[in-house]
Amino acid sequence: MSLCNMPLFELFLPIIQNNTIQNWTAGDFWKHMKLSKKERNRFNRQRIYRILRKLVEFGFLEKQVIQSNPKFSRFNETDKIGELRERGKSKADISKMRLEEAQTKLEISFLEAQAEKYFQLEKNFPSLSHQISDEKSKCLSKIIELKAYRSALKSVIDAI
Repeated sequence: MSLCNMPLFELFLPIIQNNTIQNWTAGDFWKHMKLSKKERNRFNRQRIYRILRKLVEFGFLEKQVIQSNPKFSRFNETDKIGELRERGKSKADISKMRLEEAQTKLEISFLEAQAEKYFQLEKNFPSLSHQISDEKSKCLSKIIELKAYRSALKSVIDAI
C-alpha cells in the first residue's frame, strides 16, 4: 500500500509539514492529531503506528529504540522528509484549486442569472436601457473572464 493512500495519512501529513520532528515518541504524533473523542480509539492508534513504521521503512524518519524501555522509541526526521513535505504542499494546492474552481462556478452561475435580469430590466424600463446595457455588458465580460479562468483551473486539475 502506498504511504499516501494509508488511512489517516491525510491527517498525518500536516503534522510533518508544520513541525520539526526531533526526539518524538509515537505519543507526540498522537497528541498532534486532530481527532474527535470518537476517533481516538485503539484502531486509529494502530494506524498511526503503521504510518510511522512505513515512514521509517521509506527513510523519512529514523527510529531509535530506548534501551531502558524498549516499548518507547524516539523518531527523528531525515533529510528525505523534505520530499514528503513538498508532496504535501502540492496536494494542498490541488485542493485549493478545486475549491477555487467550485467557487468560480458558483460566481458564474450568479452572474448569468444577473445577466438575465438585465435583459428583463431593459424590457421593463426602456428609458434607462443605455445605463442598463452598460451594466449588462460589464456583467457579460466578467462572465467570459471567469469562464476562461475556470477552464484554466479545470485543465490543470484534470492534468494532475
